[in-house]
Amino acid sequence: MQVHVFDTHVNTSTGQYVHFDVLVDDSNKGRVEEYANIYLSSLDIKVETISQSRCDFCHSEMANPEVILAIERNGYYIIPLNVN
Repeated sequence: MQVHVFDTHVNTSTGQYVHFDVLVDDSNKGRVEEYANIYLSSLDIKVETISQSRCDFCHSEMANPEVILAIERNGYYIIPLNVN
C-alpha cells in the first residue's frame, strides 16, 4: 500500500511543541487535519490552545504491515516525533 506522509508541527499557547507525521492512503488524504486533531486530543491538547500549526505533505512511500493494518482500521497512522 502506498501512503502519503504529512509532516505536522504544532505550538500551543502554553508553550508546548508537538511534531508528528500523519500517514494516510489515497482515500483519506482529505481528512489529514481531522486525524491530526484526533491525535492532539489524545495528548489532551485542545484545538483552541493551538497558537501555530503546520501540516504539510512531505512524501509518499510504501507502508509496512503495521501501518497498513492501522490505516485499514482507522484511516490513518501517527508517527510521534517530538512531544514536549
